[in-house]
Amino acid sequence: MIKGKRHISVVMAACIALTATGINPLTAHAARTVVISPDDPYAINNGVFEGWGTSLCWWANRVGYSDSLAQQCADTFFGENGLRLNIARFNIGGGDDPTHNHINRTDSNMPGYTKYQNGQVTYDWTADANQRNVLKRCVEAAGDDAIVEMFSNSPPYWMCKSGCSTGNRDAGQNNLKDDCYDDFAEYLAEVCKHYQEDWGIKVQSVEAMNEPYTNYWGAFSPKQEGCHFDTGRSESTIITELQKSMAKRGMEDVIICGTDETAIDVQIDAYKALSDDAKKAISRIDTHTYWGSKRTELKNLVIAEGKNLWMSEVDGKGEAGTNAGAMAPGLWLSERITADCNGMNASAWILWQVIDSHVCAAGYNGKKDGGMLNMNAGFWGTAVADHDQDTIVLSKKYYCFGQYSRYIRPGMIMLNTSGNTMAAYDKEKGQLVLVSYNMSAGASDQVYDLSSFASVGTEAQTIRTSNTEEWKDVGASRLNGSQLAVSLAPNSVTTFIIDGVKGSIERENKIDLNGKPVTGSSSWHDDPSTSCEKAFDGNRATFFDGVGDGYTQIDLGKVYDFEAFGYCPRSGHEARAIDGMIQVSADGTNWQTVYTITGEPGYGMHYAAPQNAASGRYVRYTVPSGAPTNGINRDNVYCCNIAEIELYGKPHSEEPVRLKGDADADGTIAVSDAVMLAKYLLTAGDVTDPEAADMNGDGILNAADLTLLKHCLLQSSRIG
Repeated sequence: MIKGKRHISVVMAACIALTATGINPLTAHAARTVVISPDDPYAINNGVFEGWGTSLCWWANRVGYSDSLAQQCADTFFGENGLRLNIARFNIGGGDDPTHNHINRTDSNMPGYTKYQNGQVTYDWTADANQRNVLKRCVEAAGDDAIVEMFSNSPPYWMCKSGCSTGNRDAGQNNLKDDCYDDFAEYLAEVCKHYQEDWGIKVQSVEAMNEPYTNYWGAFSPKQEGCHFDTGRSESTIITELQKSMAKRGMEDVIICGTDETAIDVQIDAYKALSDDAKKAISRIDTHTYWGSKRTELKNLVIAEGKNLWMSEVDGKGEAGTNAGAMAPGLWLSERITADCNGMNASAWILWQVIDSHVCAAGYNGKKDGGMLNMNAGFWGTAVADHDQDTIVLSKKYYCFGQYSRYIRPGMIMLNTSGNTMAAYDKEKGQLVLVSYNMSAGASDQVYDLSSFASVGTEAQTIRTSNTEEWKDVGASRLNGSQLAVSLAPNSVTTFIIDGVKGSIERENKIDLNGKPVTGSSSWHDDPSTSCEKAFDGNRATFFDGVGDGYTQIDLGKVYDFEAFGYCPRSGHEARAIDGMIQVSADGTNWQTVYTITGEPGYGMHYAAPQNAASGRYVRYTVPSGAPTNGINRDNVYCCNIAEIELYGKPHSEEPVRLKGDADADGTIAVSDAVMLAKYLLTAGDVTDPEAADMNGDGILNAADLTLLKHCLLQSSRIG
């Protein structure tokens, strides 16, 4: 009962603080708790985030004729006052046969850099001036964080079997001529070299294919360039040929990535089908996420192969939220960003096109533009370029994207979270950034449990986008100790920035659990491979698959004073850890709960200090009885599932607790103690003249002198 009252007082205090700042206080219904831990970074790229981006095709090809629109785009999307994107994916156009006129969009007929005549090939470096104009401005706007990736949709038409850069006549067949793999690699490498050496554009990476294993790319398409490559031999060949061509130009430091498949599941199969040489050539896997669900499987593959991973393209007409209006497309985008980054641990997230529609009465190059969008419904892109008014029209989708890209910055450490939240930690600045969306038509209560951090600040700067707000600073949200309790506004995306954050809790004294006896309840089907011992075996890959009213406990053999506890939930069943308890006991019978998992943790080790001073010989992990009440764990009973428990602390001191000045440790300060103290003082030199202790001047140190000495010492605070 006391514990319950304490919980209520904490929530009420948070409500009062939040009301004072203009943030909606918690309502009476249960809040969702999200656990954030500095010890649970993304597994990819050591958790280091590389940034946010967009491809430049095809919008840059369309707006680059205008220096005004080009600069507005650079500022709006890459500038400090805009989205602060830092990754530009530049399309090395193949270039279609100049006699063709079947691409109807005003933006997607990409120029190539070669001219082919009578079997002779020459390079035209004046080509693609529009996209290049935008690229230079975007790189300048992004500053030191700028990253440029070169990618291709198709080889030049004269290398294609169909003679057309939009694909093969059979869209499911390879379109690059069998004897042109080296020619295509040379083309890509030469363009990269020219941009880097002649135009001063540092090329970080290059990709030879775009959604290659599809049947999307057919000859004479009205839409865009594209080229099918079969998985396995075909994709492997262009990768290894590109590696040779880059090396020939002294550009071995440029990352070769692949294979930019359209879907997560296809990407897994395509990578596995590559030759060993092609796998070695690739240091980063780039994938699109238009469909597929195997994010965790792809992440695990990338980890096993020792690669990096980018989400290099996605967008769509999706909507989310409840009666969300203009926020619906932005909430869909927010959900997609969160799912991709947290699910795959991707070190970068890149939108397909920030502009997909254009307004221009005159059209362009004899083609008609699509015109203004209905931004209250799903649409591609985040903005519209109005060429007639020389302006960029922004949407709520743009502002939702900025809730992430403006505040989660390159170099931050991404932290695994669950549900609707992303988290990033800047160790150098001592700053934690949290971004959460709310898709409901009403406010949604949320608590961020930051107890795994050594320390956190007292308030969070709060920025929000909703149907009535755009990157609005809505005031500081107060923390209550290590918890931030807020109410997310309806159909909104909110960013919290907390300063004064220090990372991991100190845990120097790890207790060796090897060989210590472990007991507990039975595992599911009494399976020995998931028994209670697995929670203390030092291996996160194993787990205790306990059922209702389950527990696992260890006997340390003697009493320890605990400094910290570590726990790792079972992978794939992290929600079962919510409300789980770590308890300690001196006798194995009477238990004290010293830590409770309040929210859904990500898979990985989490660390926390005991909520109060904790000592004991026995430690156990257990769960409540009955059905879960947290609203997240959907099981019909609490199941005791845990992958690993770690313990930190020192053996309890066996020295008796002593009063200051109690020389014989009998619990009192008596004359006998004063005698011993006097001898110590004389020996230690604090009393240099023995006669100085002769209080009554009779020439000897007797009991009366020592009694006086005792009182003198007490009054002068020498002993307490």
